[in-house]
Amino acid sequence: MTYESVNFIYLSEILGLPVVLSDGSRIGRIIDLAATPTQVYPKVTGLIASTNGQRQPIYIPWNNVKRTTFRQSISLDYTPGPESSVSKAAETEILLGKTFLDRQIISTSGYKLVRVNDLQLLIDNTSKENPSLWLVHIDIGVKGLLRRLGWGRWANAVFKWIVSRDMKDMFVSWKNVQPTSTTSVSGSLHLKTDSSKLQEIHPADLADILQDLGTDERLSLLESFNASAAALTFQEMPLKLRLQICEALETDKLLPIINEMQMDELVDLLDELPPDRRNTIFQRMPAEKVAEIKELSRLSEHGVGSIMNTDFIIAREPQTAGEVLHIVQAEAAKAEVLYYVYILDDSDRLKGIVTLRHLLMADPAMRVGEIMHENVIAVETETSLKHVARLFFKYNFEAIPVVDDDKRILGIVTLRDTLESVFPEVREESKG
Repeated sequence: MTYESVNFIYLSEILGLPVVLSDGSRIGRIIDLAATPTQVYPKVTGLIASTNGQRQPIYIPWNNVKRTTFRQSISLDYTPGPESSVSKAAETEILLGKTFLDRQIISTSGYKLVRVNDLQLLIDNTSKENPSLWLVHIDIGVKGLLRRLGWGRWANAVFKWIVSRDMKDMFVSWKNVQPTSTTSVSGSLHLKTDSSKLQEIHPADLADILQDLGTDERLSLLESFNASAAALTFQEMPLKLRLQICEALETDKLLPIINEMQMDELVDLLDELPPDRRNTIFQRMPAEKVAEIKELSRLSEHGVGSIMNTDFIIAREPQTAGEVLHIVQAEAAKAEVLYYVYILDDSDRLKGIVTLRHLLMADPAMRVGEIMHENVIAVETETSLKHVARLFFKYNFEAIPVVDDDKRILGIVTLRDTLESVFPEVREESKG
């Protein structure tokens, strides 16, 4: 089959091909392809070849490849020399075979891990003197595995004889693929992966995916997220796995993640860490945050204080509905519950509560003191978790404020946190 008639080719069909110089002499065989993943589709930029009489493979830039017959040999206009070392490859180039074949990757269209059996490459025939290859599809089907084993045609013939149709290809577009790690041309360096394709996946789904990965891949991906996304995903993992990650990650990499965690989740996590690891983390945190964590940890022995969260939204009675809506908008990123705004008097005592629904329906110029509910159901830090759970079922709240003896609000407790504490087996089952 000539070059002109080929539109697609598989990596398995290229690996092992003879590398032929312009004088017809064979210098070796292809063992991998190098590519740059910085474009929409990774472009092949070099080949790695084992050569006759040399122990180490050589790197050959792809622009030395000339008009050729794919599936038979790769022809070069090239003279190998000492400069052919893999060290001549660009830092951004990755090995396609070593990075993908038989590895697990994330399908961002199906939110799951899939195994790579082969790679489909597009042949760009714009330049007949120097053909270009682009990685366009990941083959995850049985057909791809059989092709690599050399059984493709035989297996397809048998399949067609039995069911009267060809075996179905199972491809995932490169646009919907997230590698869990990448290997440079040197073969030893795990490059930082671009996790931008994972931004649309819910943190709970990401946590399930990371849970199924190996330790190195899990840490590599978690480190590639921004701190906020990493924290949201981290919180959805089982506690045992979070503790393992805390032990494996360097403190400098762990701190940005846990600093973005909800306070109640952070307290629960730090309480379970070994004292020396916890103290190391405390030494790198602001003193006021450490004091808050220790106080919440102390309260955890006495009831609802163990799950209280200090990220909530407050307003004052004289403020208008329009002003309070601006406060909600400004604090939306850090507040655990947006539905309630707690109204305080001049002495910081809890006077009432207003819902987001009532704020949106009210005249923006109306004072929140006029639309708030004054009979607020609140609990104290010593209130038992089971009693709080009963309050949730009775009143159908999303959150309940926690106050001290002077009715000053200390935090809030959410329905979800309460149920997870009263029925811990539900939390662990939902997280794997």
